[in-house]
Amino acid sequence: MFTLKQLEALYWVSTLGSFEAAGSYLNVTQSTISKRIGELEGKFPVPLFDRSSRQSILTSKGQDIRDIAEQMLRLNDRLTLTARTANAPPFRFRLGVTDLVALSWLPQLLATIMERYPGISLEPEIDLTSGLLERLNERRIDFVICPRLIQHPQFVNMPLGEIELVWMCSPKLYSGSAELSREDMLKFPLLIQSAGSMLRPILQDVIDNPRMPFTKTISCNNMAALAELAAHGLGITILPKAFFSRYVTDGRLRIIKSALRLPKLEYFITYRNDYNSLFFEEIAQLGIELCDFEHSLAATA
Repeated sequence: MFTLKQLEALYWVSTLGSFEAAGSYLNVTQSTISKRIGELEGKFPVPLFDRSSRQSILTSKGQDIRDIAEQMLRLNDRLTLTARTANAPPFRFRLGVTDLVALSWLPQLLATIMERYPGISLEPEIDLTSGLLERLNERRIDFVICPRLIQHPQFVNMPLGEIELVWMCSPKLYSGSAELSREDMLKFPLLIQSAGSMLRPILQDVIDNPRMPFTKTISCNNMAALAELAAHGLGITILPKAFFSRYVTDGRLRIIKSALRLPKLEYFITYRNDYNSLFFEEIAQLGIELCDFEHSLAATA
C-alpha cells in the first residue's frame, strides 16, 4: 500500500533537490525522508533515484512516479480544502514580493493577515520578479506580488495598479530644465537594472534597443543601489517617482524631462488556483485594498 507521505517525500526531494531540503520543508528529519523514500522504492523493481549522482535526480521510472504523486497531492489538497470551512487558512503562507512592495505596504499586509489568522505561519520572500515567478511555478512559494503575470490556466492574475517611472540623475550631471532630445539622452551613461529585473521587459524599446546605443551601460540588480550610483553622478537611470521622491527633495537626484517616454510599471497579484484558492483570493482582495504605492512609497523614501 502506497502512502501520501511516501509520495510527498519523493515529490519534494525531486522539487527541492535534496533529502535535507525536503525534510526542512516538511518539518521532519532527513532520516524520516530517507525512510519514506526507501519504503516507496521497495515497492518497485528498479530504483527511483539515480544513486550515481550526488544530487537527488530521478530515474525515468522515478519521474513517472513523481508525475503521479503530484496529481495525488493536488487531489489531497482539494479534498483537505473541501473538508475545511470556506475561510480556513493554510498552516503556512509563502508570499513572494519585489523590493518596492517590501519597502512600502508589505508590513501592513502581513500585520493584517496575522490579525485575521493568528495561527498562520508567514514566510515572506523578497526577490527579483524572475526569481519569484520561477519559484511560484515550481511550487516553492504560493503567492507573488510583482510586475509580471503568468498566462496559464493554473494561475490567477489580478491587477494591482500602476507606478509612474521617470528618468533621474544627479544635478551634478545635468542641471538644466529643458526637455532633452533622444540624441541628448544618448550622451549620458545608462544605469539600469539587470536582466532578471522587473523593468527590463517593459523598457525593452528604450534600454535594449540597438537603435538607441547609450554611451555606457552599468547594470545592477538593486534599485536603491542604482539610485545611489545616479546620485554620485555616474549616469542617468529610470526609477519609480514616488519611491525616490526624498532624493529629489534632498537635492541628490532630479527628474529629467525627456523625449524618451516611459511606460508605467503595472503590478499584479499571481497565485495558483489548484489549492487553497479561497484563501488566496481573500488575501488578493486584501492586497488590492491595502495597495497604495504612491503614498506609502513617498512616506518610506
